[in-house]
Amino acid sequence: MYYALIKRDGSYIEGELPPSLERDKFCIMCAAAFGAGLTAHREYGDEVKEIIIRGEKTDVIIVPYEGNLLAVIGGRENLEKVLEKLKS
Repeated sequence: MYYALIKRDGSYIEGELPPSLERDKFCIMCAAAFGAGLTAHREYGDEVKEIIIRGEKTDVIIVPYEGNLLAVIGGRENLEKVLEKLKS
């Protein structure tokens, strides 16, 4: 279960990411993807609940979390597990 808690500017706060991943690049790109989705949704007056980037092997789900962003690698079940972990 891999995740990163990220500031809206793309700065890493905390998390558990694969060692092979470039942490800073991943966080910045997740923040940029969320920002792009937010801008697109605002154009027609909607609110972003999540951004899902689908891959062949796994997904990245990005959601707002306590004024920051939470990026989870994996499916919805991983998102729920990470949210439980962060609440405890």
